[in-house]
Amino acid sequence: MEITYELLWEIRELQDKIVLLDIERWSFYAFRTWNWWLLVAFLIVPWMIWMKLLDKQRVMEILLFGMIIILLTVNLDSLGTQLGYWMYPVKLIPIIPKALPFDASVVPVAYMLIYQYFYSWKSYSLALVAMAVIYAFVGEPLAHWLDQVLYVKWNYIYSFFYYLLTGIAVKWLVDKVVRVAKGARS
Repeated sequence: MEITYELLWEIRELQDKIVLLDIERWSFYAFRTWNWWLLVAFLIVPWMIWMKLLDKQRVMEILLFGMIIILLTVNLDSLGTQLGYWMYPVKLIPIIPKALPFDASVVPVAYMLIYQYFYSWKSYSLALVAMAVIYAFVGEPLAHWLDQVLYVKWNYIYSFFYYLLTGIAVKWLVDKVVRVAKGARS
């Protein structure tokens, strides 16, 4: 089977047009609105809170936890955007991941604070359920109302389960890594 690049180049040209349209829309609309400034606040304020509350004795462990959350969230958000499950009417910067303030600040900081303050699986799980309820059924509808996100083929209940599964999987992984690291030091 011969590889042809004709379709690949057509896709590339369409992607270029989309990027140019996105930049044009952003430059004439997005950064001049209060919604854009809200995104700036969503990017900066959670990290300021995190720095004030951070347990400096566990900084590497908590950062590992947060970075895994960021990687998962950014990639799954990009996938959902590409598949047309949701759209972002206002973007911080048009050429970076669409929901960077949420994916790299609001969501991971909440997870990191829960991980930091709730050690046992029982207390962590209760806090995680509370966070999932608040984020999925209060925060996301509020973000929709504020024109920060538009759900096309997505439901808040899916987000609830995403928050739960992500929090459980990442805690399990990081706890395991920490145990292995502590065992290696002994």
